[in-house]
Amino acid sequence: MEPRYVIIHGHFYQPPRESPWTGRISPEPGAQPFENWNERILSECYTANAHAHTMEGHVVHVRNNYEMLSFDAGPTLAAWLERHGQAAYRAMRRADQMSAGQRNGHGNAIAQSYSHSILPLLSERDRALEIAWGIGDFEYRFGRRPEGIWLPECAADQATLRAVARAGMRFVILGADQGYYEPVGDGIEAGPFQWNEGDLSLTVMRFDRGLSAEVAFNDLVSDGERFAEAIANRALALRPGAALLIATDGETFGHHKRNGAAELARAMLLLERRDDIVVTNCAEYLARSQAVGGFRIEAASSWSCAHGVERWRADCGCRLTAGTSQYWRAPLRAAMEFVANHAYFVYQRFAAGIVSDPEAALARSIILALDQRAEVHEKFFTEHGLHSTHDREQALTLFEMERAAAAALTSCGWFFDDFGGPEGRIVLRWAARAVELAAQFMPSVETELVERLRQIRSARREIGDAATLYLSLKTREARGRL
Repeated sequence: MEPRYVIIHGHFYQPPRESPWTGRISPEPGAQPFENWNERILSECYTANAHAHTMEGHVVHVRNNYEMLSFDAGPTLAAWLERHGQAAYRAMRRADQMSAGQRNGHGNAIAQSYSHSILPLLSERDRALEIAWGIGDFEYRFGRRPEGIWLPECAADQATLRAVARAGMRFVILGADQGYYEPVGDGIEAGPFQWNEGDLSLTVMRFDRGLSAEVAFNDLVSDGERFAEAIANRALALRPGAALLIATDGETFGHHKRNGAAELARAMLLLERRDDIVVTNCAEYLARSQAVGGFRIEAASSWSCAHGVERWRADCGCRLTAGTSQYWRAPLRAAMEFVANHAYFVYQRFAAGIVSDPEAALARSIILALDQRAEVHEKFFTEHGLHSTHDREQALTLFEMERAAAAALTSCGWFFDDFGGPEGRIVLRWAARAVELAAQFMPSVETELVERLRQIRSARREIGDAATLYLSLKTREARGRL
């Protein structure tokens, strides 16, 4: 009998905590005894999964969990790992190469859109840009074209799926409660499902919401044997040849769940030994399987907001602490969109005079931030008609401005109960950098931005309003550069 297939996907991501000016992360007291949260999670999760230790009697197995996980490494995390977490970074790359070699070219890694912004809330232009930068980042790190892409917060709508399909991706991962699944025949199948619009098509891999929640929010990962048994029981309830997909934050395995990396390794080891279960990844599974039904989506949805995507722009009721108000989400969103729109205006006005095709150049410019080799830069400049030193310097500044404006919309800034925490500070710092770079081309809009931020008050008395926090962050950064 044909086996059932199991795919466990880990979404590994950290926001851009680095200073936009110095590239360094300021001390974060909440991460103690580590200097910052990236360092702490590196130890507890990313490195732990690269060298996961699990016992079997008196035998110690050391496993690279990335070799069996389907995973995405968010570009902002991957950039930090490349510099500060090289053991984990090498393990991810090595795992993708190994899995591609074993699975007919279908590696375990998939792409992620670049800045972890909520794609349905972006303009068509910015949405396509985020996807293009994410694909470019993936190609630089893994040396191949991605087959699928992770949508931040699994946030999707019709326009998002259209943009992903236009970018040439084969599949995305969504929850069972996102959109409408239309199985062929009787009963709800596990998938995959096919989305179509005109000549565009995309496969939707549907993750098991219940089992994924058990992994993320309960104690299922505390015992690898019990974890493997739960997976096998759920998978064997599916039709022969079907795939069970579990999706969760990768940080679950070791950071959110202590010993999660070791117990994941133990569960994987037990599943690999079964004859009725095959552990695989989405791309390899799709190469041997056909869609079992159609998929359509009529409104924006996500995996972490019961109100679609309102968590990232409204006081929708999603909160961590009962009784708190998130009225600030809407005006903070409007302020950051003001920055992004201004950056777009500056780019359109000034790039047109120096770059042969401004939008194409911007989409491909991510390589300049990733690869510092002189020959790579020279090739880019030549291809895009940038010949003089002045024009090249201007273009580099404009590209950096657009990346900073995009970072100011990273989803973390709106996820929590108040903007005064580390995540809100991230978006304010990147907004300040975008405004500063734009001011090299035309009069600054900082006065208007500060006025907008002045209307946004924190629930934390020591924070005050968003303008005060914004200005204090700028002052602190300026002192740090002295």
